[in-house]
Amino acid sequence: MKFFSSLGIAVKALLSHKTRTFLASLGVLIGIGSVIVMVAIGKGSQKEVMDVIAGMGENLITVNAGEMKRRGGRLRLTGNVTTLKIRDANRILEEIGEVERAAPFEEKRMTAKFGNNSAETTLAGSTADFSVIRGYSLQSGEYFSERDAKTANRVAIIGMTAVKNLFGEEDPLGQVVKVHFIPFKIIGVFEPKGVDTNGLDQDDLLLIPISTYMRRIVNQTHITRIFVQASSRKNIAKASEKIRELLRETHKLTDDRNDDFTLISQLDLEEMKLETTELFTKLIVGVAAISLLVGGIGILAVMLISVKERTREIGIRRAVGATRRDIICQFLYESLIIGFLGGGLGIVLGVGLTLGLTHWGHWTLILDPNSIWIASWACAGLGVLFGVFPAIKASKLDPMEALTIE
Repeated sequence: MKFFSSLGIAVKALLSHKTRTFLASLGVLIGIGSVIVMVAIGKGSQKEVMDVIAGMGENLITVNAGEMKRRGGRLRLTGNVTTLKIRDANRILEEIGEVERAAPFEEKRMTAKFGNNSAETTLAGSTADFSVIRGYSLQSGEYFSERDAKTANRVAIIGMTAVKNLFGEEDPLGQVVKVHFIPFKIIGVFEPKGVDTNGLDQDDLLLIPISTYMRRIVNQTHITRIFVQASSRKNIAKASEKIRELLRETHKLTDDRNDDFTLISQLDLEEMKLETTELFTKLIVGVAAISLLVGGIGILAVMLISVKERTREIGIRRAVGATRRDIICQFLYESLIIGFLGGGLGIVLGVGLTLGLTHWGHWTLILDPNSIWIASWACAGLGVLFGVFPAIKASKLDPMEALTIE
């Protein structure tokens, strides 16, 4: 009975000051809503990053010549290492059972010309397996054949960005572009693929056979990269270890020498990017949580004002038999109600904004049920944390002194 009595008094007191009650809960409302939306943004960005990594190739392992270091947020090759060869890609494919495909790769930014149009693009050389490993699909045309590779034919497959820059609205199939004064016939067009994890445009590409690239463009025998596809996701780590052992043996590296290559697997990329996005999520949630703290301080201020205004009421209650516990409960209930009111409206606001931005704003937001549960507990925690001091202060008032205050 005392519970309902104290709760009833708390509700009646809050209803008698509706505007003040709403304003006290407004900080909690904004804080809870912000946390839910920010967590959804963080989860959405994680999904986008994971989708980009998955789009770079399924079960992908990249072998880079030399050491890869992160500079300006991107992985960049350091030094000029000439030990990685096309035959390394062939050995990886032939001798490692966990490997399904391997494609040597070399690239260079060069100017391509078609008629009076010219544009800088990435001229790349590889094998037909490159498209499968990296997840490129043909929109039209065909891949280059084994005969093209063996005879170093001057044929090319072009990405959509390069198509727009060189051909505009014209169909590129069958047309001839010149790179380094060498003509290449366009035999295929890739479907749009977007950017990679480093923000580089994967569609700004002109792909030619690796033999053509090595003989006619750069006249060299070494390559800077090999793309490898493991037979399954669970075999990525095992395949990576075997590739390392094979390359160390092939490059005659003794135990005391460091690798002259760098292996980066799809799992490594996922872990690296996940750490970054989680840090970003924690940062923005931390900023949003500051408004929760402000909301809690608002509850504290309102409750202290309420205690001061209702000193005589507290004295009367104590005089007619209310205990200190009853007074504490009464004011705690008031602060809890303010917390739950703001929290409930904040959850509605956060969920509504998340769903609305996803549906109408074309944002990638993922509603996290855990954030709603945490928000609910935060409401109760704020109510207790910032309501307990005013409640104890109210309970310590001397009944006789309280009755004499007008």
